Amino acid sequence: MEYPKTPLTMAEYNSLKRKLCLSKQKIKDLLKRRNTFGDVVKVTDEICVYEGDKLKFASKGHIVNQGLIHIINALSASMTSSSGYKYLFSREWTNKSYSYMRVGTGANVTQGTTTGLTTPLGTSPDSQAGTTSSPGGGTYRVSWTATWNAGTLTAITVSELGLFLYLQINLQNFGWTNFAGSSTALFSRLSDADGDFTAFVVNTSVPLTIEWRLTFTFA
Repeated sequence: MEYPKTPLTMAEYNSLKRKLCLSKQKIKDLLKRRNTFGDVVKVTDEICVYEGDKLKFASKGHIVNQGLIHIINALSASMTSSSGYKYLFSREWTNKSYSYMRVGTGANVTQGTTTGLTTPLGTSPDSQAGTTSSPGGGTYRVSWTATWNAGTLTAITVSELGLFLYLQINLQNFGWTNFAGSSTALFSRLSDADGDFTAFVVNTSVPLTIEWRLTFTFA
């Protein structure tokens, strides 16, 4: 018995053709017959926590959905005037107004849909700074730093950390220009509940400094 031949739809054909092309390319990659430079970029979300000048611990954080959405929005935005630039990521970071760090005392694991700390502490850092750098060949980094001076925080038990940036958290059409919907939102979180670090009591006799690094590297 012969089965009738059903032609592929254009969508099915294109999907199959894409898979075949990428499979052939993967074979070339494995045989070292293709230059793979730049076709994959690794993004590392790393946090370093210091008590005074001493590193207390380092760990990797969790960028949430709204952080990824804003990265895509930033790449697809069309700036119609210089005023638009103030609405990107680190708006007024050094002023601690639209973008900032916070510590918290809550639990709960971080998920893609997480939008804030579980139990945030409202105390702002005494100072915030930032840098961009290239630590090595093919590696580029932006770092956000926040410092709470000795005595600014009480001896609370810190169990979560959050990086809040100025984000457009709704996916926009390519070439979008309306920045009115941007707002301060959680970009990344680190927590004891995720196994990222062990909750610690703030040492009130020395400053607490958090350096949040986002590093892009050619894989």
